[in-house]
Amino acid sequence: MGKDIRIQRFYPHPIDKVWTAISTSEALAEWLMPNDFKLEKNHEFTFKTKPQPGFDGIVKCKVIDFQIPSKLQFTWQGGPLKKPTLVSFELQATNEGTNLHFIHSGFEGFINQYIVRFILGSGWKGLLKTSIKKYLDK
Repeated sequence: MGKDIRIQRFYPHPIDKVWTAISTSEALAEWLMPNDFKLEKNHEFTFKTKPQPGFDGIVKCKVIDFQIPSKLQFTWQGGPLKKPTLVSFELQATNEGTNLHFIHSGFEGFINQYIVRFILGSGWKGLLKTSIKKYLDK
């Protein structure tokens, strides 16, 4: 088992539509979580969801890098993650739609490398398979 969450998905939608889904506050709120995201380098923002045991429901993030319409990277820190991890979306246009390459990396320590990564990995898989697809299909 690797130390990163790696997911690849194909969406039968143009790259600009998939880019909008991952790079606008309104779209992210629909398929991921309510947020105050802005596509600005070094912008600090939060995702908010229902609190759970050991998690206050707030994920602190910061935009690290982006290249319109193909790359977005931001940090991710919340719950037991004491150090920020890195979320990366890379998009590639094809004749039939868009390939998404997703990586969530930077998990340190036993609990984060195994338990937290497993929980987040399951969540990301569902979100990138079902939730974003519903957004893109509307």
